[in-house]
Amino acid sequence: MSSSQFDDDEKPLDPAMLRVQKRLRRLMVIGGSTLALGIAAVMFAIVYRFFIQQPSNEGAEATLGATVPMGEVSAESVGLPAGAELLSTNVTGTVMTLAFRDGNDLVTVLVDTTTMRVSGQFRIAGGAAAPAPP
Repeated sequence: MSSSQFDDDEKPLDPAMLRVQKRLRRLMVIGGSTLALGIAAVMFAIVYRFFIQQPSNEGAEATLGATVPMGEVSAESVGLPAGAELLSTNVTGTVMTLAFRDGNDLVTVLVDTTTMRVSGQFRIAGGAAAPAPP
């Protein structure tokens, strides 16, 4: 009850099939290493995000539904004289930008909207006249 199929020795492959087999192994190694590199990059990003980069708690109150501090920002509260004219405002994320004209100078004030405190101010001496709104 022995089968002749299992008794025969394997015949060696011809050179063309050996080249195909070698090329297939090389492609599998390249594909596997690319996959491993991609998985390692994703794992590194996850570890970096959760363990290395410390999350900022500055805006956490606003995102969790807690009350946001209300405040009044006036030209006097940011250190400008009473006659300063407000030219424009802009809110981006948690930063509010206020542009004032103080005589011939242009003054830009940055206000943190989570605390309603001035976080920066810069002055352009002798700034050009602001364009009229359309």
